[in-house]
Amino acid sequence: MSLLTDKQKEELQKLADEVLKEAKLVKEDYENNPSDISGSVVNVHENSPFLDADDNAEPVFSGSRWTRVIKNVN
Repeated sequence: MSLLTDKQKEELQKLADEVLKEAKLVKEDYENNPSDISGSVVNVHENSPFLDADDNAEPVFSGSRWTRVIKNVN
């Protein structure tokens, strides 16, 4: 015995097809208009030691991974 009627299965398939179609459009749009933002997100707490600077205002921790990190000073 099925939990869904034939009509419900048809409606569910219709919705799944619509979602798949929209996903393909999003993928195609991204391929044609790539974002400058990568899929990776790095969160750094405001009190992180990676934001510390030495006496010459040089970062204590350096490298290309931290060049865009800015410490807010209030």
